[in-house]
Amino acid sequence: MGIRCQLGAADASPNDRLATGDKYLNDGKLYVAKFNADGSGQWIELSITTPAIASYSKYTFADQADVCVNSRLAADAVGATKMDRPEWCAVNPENGEIYFTLTNNSNRKVDATSSSHSVVDSANPRYYTDVKSGTTNQTGNPNGHIIRIAETGSDAAATSFKWDVFLFGAESTADGTKVNLSGLTADQDFSSPDGLAFTPSTGICWIQTDDGAYTDVTNCMMLAALPGLVGDGSKVSLTYTKTDGSTLKVDTFAGKKATADSLKRFLVGTPGCEITGVCETPDGKTLFINIQHPGETTKMSDIADPSKFTSHWPGIAGYGAGGSNARPRSATIVISKTNGGRVGT
Repeated sequence: MGIRCQLGAADASPNDRLATGDKYLNDGKLYVAKFNADGSGQWIELSITTPAIASYSKYTFADQADVCVNSRLAADAVGATKMDRPEWCAVNPENGEIYFTLTNNSNRKVDATSSSHSVVDSANPRYYTDVKSGTTNQTGNPNGHIIRIAETGSDAAATSFKWDVFLFGAESTADGTKVNLSGLTADQDFSSPDGLAFTPSTGICWIQTDDGAYTDVTNCMMLAALPGLVGDGSKVSLTYTKTDGSTLKVDTFAGKKATADSLKRFLVGTPGCEITGVCETPDGKTLFINIQHPGETTKMSDIADPSKFTSHWPGIAGYGAGGSNARPRSATIVISKTNGGRVGT
């Protein structure tokens, strides 16, 4: 969903921070996105005056405040597209196109047999099985994808847009016609995109993962991508067989396939961590990146035995606080180039 607010004048005094934050949500309109099968989309206002919301049979909205609080129900009422777990969004500073990470969705199905299931659609087109550690079948869309939109006329106030899928997360060995639709190689494949940011100095799109599906092969990571443009790829058709034997065809729009020059793995984190957040200095020569909850996969029964920790980062044998017995801790790392240039060039 997207929200557009009428911003006020200068902020209130920092001594009254509640008033400072409150004013930004006093006025404005709340919108939700509908992704159409032809690559177009609309922002639909969520208002108590919208007939589909005012007369929604599954829930009676009392007023506009109720619509804002129960916005997911209001979105259902107007037929908004249910997405595969949206996380971050970022705007390409070069052209204003907006990128959204869709981390994963185990409830994406070909047949919806529960109210929690969502049938594959154009904007969330994949249903597949990903085998973890050779034994565990992960179904739905376990690897996630990144969708992007270009609003009509490059106008942030537009209520229509066009869209495509920038990148599909996948293992490099996955079927290129059904799963690895972005043509990822072993040098750049990824799963469960989460953090997302563009750095102004280079225009690079930084992708960070919060993954559980691919951690039998590698840890969470950060990738550097060149963003391209909405519509720089092609339409892709996927065909599924439903349980009743009928065929379900889904057309989607995939961005230009990744190459070694357009997508690179930049760093890989420590076991059990999530890579999240990136910020650069104004000259682009230093990046600050967060390593969150390393060692999270340690069993509760093992927390009293450091030898069984899944990570000791940032402490390692002979280094850091506690060395090889260190309790893992979240931290921020600082990255710069040895030649002093801008990171990513």
